[in-house]
Amino acid sequence: MKASIDIINCKDLSAAQLENLRRLSVSKDQAEFGGTFGETLDAGLSDRSGVVQAYCFLNEDAPIGIVALKRAPATADWVPQNAVSLHGFKIDVGWQGKGLGKTTFRLAVGAAAQKWPDAQQLVLAVDADNSTALAVYRSFGMADSGPVYSGRIGKEHRLSMPIGPSDVHQALA
Repeated sequence: MKASIDIINCKDLSAAQLENLRRLSVSKDQAEFGGTFGETLDAGLSDRSGVVQAYCFLNEDAPIGIVALKRAPATADWVPQNAVSLHGFKIDVGWQGKGLGKTTFRLAVGAAAQKWPDAQQLVLAVDADNSTALAVYRSFGMADSGPVYSGRIGKEHRLSMPIGPSDVHQALA
C-alpha cells in the first residue's frame, strides 16, 4: 500500500500532532547536521516575523517528517535575497528507505513557491557525504554551486534550483 503524504504548516497542527512530531527521530549523524525534529519545529513556531516557516509531512494525519523554509534575513549570508532556503529536512527513521524523499521534497518546493511567490530560487546546503539526499536533490535538477564548502558541521554542497508559481501546480500534481 502506497503512503498518502500531505504537507501542512506546523502552526496548523493539533496539540497531539505536535507532540507526536517532537517524538520523531533521525540518526545521530542526521541530527548533528540538520537538527532534531524539536529544533526544526521550535524554529518555525517561535518566528514572529514570518520569514521562518516549519512544515510537517503527514501520512494519514500522522507526522512523519519536517522541513523549515526561510527567507532573508533569517538565511545564511551566502543565500541570495531572491531565494528561499530549505533547512532541517528530515523523515522519521521508521519511514526512511520507503521512497518518500522525492514526494516530500516536491511538497516542500510547492510550499515554498506558494508561501513566497516572489521567490525565484530554492537553495540548500547538504552534507557532502549524504549521497541519498544528494541524489534526490539532483533528480529535481538542483545545480551544485561548484566547490565543496566547509560548513557548520563539515563539508557540504550548496545546491539551487529555480522556483516559481508553476512549481505549486507541479507539486500538487
